Amino acid sequence: MKLAAPAARRFLEKPDARAALVYGPNRAAANDAARAIAAALMKGADDPYALTKLSEDEIKRDKAALGDALAAQSLLGDVRLVWVRIEGAGGDDAILAALGDIEGGAALTFLLVEGGDLGGSAKIVKAFEAAKRAAAMAFYEDAESEREQFLRALLKAQGVALSHEANEALIDLMPADRGLIRSEVEKLAAFAHGRAEPLDVAALSALLPDAGDSALDDAVNAAADGRRAAAMEALARIDALSGVSAIKALERKLMRLLEARGHMDRGAAPTDAAAKLRPPVFWKERDAFQAQLRAWSTPRILRALDALWAAEIAAKSAQSPQALLAADAFEKVSVIARA
Repeated sequence: MKLAAPAARRFLEKPDARAALVYGPNRAAANDAARAIAAALMKGADDPYALTKLSEDEIKRDKAALGDALAAQSLLGDVRLVWVRIEGAGGDDAILAALGDIEGGAALTFLLVEGGDLGGSAKIVKAFEAAKRAAAMAFYEDAESEREQFLRALLKAQGVALSHEANEALIDLMPADRGLIRSEVEKLAAFAHGRAEPLDVAALSALLPDAGDSALDDAVNAAADGRRAAAMEALARIDALSGVSAIKALERKLMRLLEARGHMDRGAAPTDAAAKLRPPVFWKERDAFQAQLRAWSTPRILRALDALWAAEIAAKSAQSPQALLAADAFEKVSVIARA
């Protein structure tokens, strides 16, 4: 079945199917949707075997990998989830076979497929839209009203109160990308915690500086370039480093590279691929971004994202000091960038 808002929003809160495909040019929104589905299904389950993540490259190499993952049983009886990330049509055969099993009632596991800009005519999109036990949701660039609605909902959920003037100014101070908005709202929430008075414009201006001047940006770009020492030095310059925020910043960088690399894999030149991104690449960073696009392949970006997602989970679980986990994650990405 094909879902659009508001049915899609209801589905994210209560996934009442056995499979879902989230895709589209807005990779940040598609990834947010995938995470929301996973959170709704897992409900905090701590069974490490209850979630399996597979890449397109993995199911291309091993034709049985997806079927085996779907057939596996959770040791603790929790809901099982198989999360597949794809960019093109390389995994279509395995995914369509799995979807057929789900439609036939044979699969005992939820199949979540997260894709890029597949296009509405793609075989896998049409199959999910036609399925009775699966849902397909496309995510496009946010309109200004949708971006503001997303921002306001985050502020409410985080309990951030703003003065009237700050409310008026906030939308202009916020970036266009959902992932960046989420990160900035988390920063506001941390500052506002325990404060009785609403945040004013002066506070917003201090808390939401030009991202291009930050040491974190330097660290992110150094890691994406494969400059391990420079990435470590930039991280060390950040006072009271939030490991989760740093990891998420590098995730967003790689998600942007992944989206643009998808355009290149379909024949676009690096310049054209970067130009398709929304929000656009900052003009001072265009040459560096295009160089990174040439250096990274889609499989290596997915490898790096898997390492970052694992680090984020560990940081949120307080398994180690966040700053150390972030430094380790940036180092791993730097190594993958040079591979």
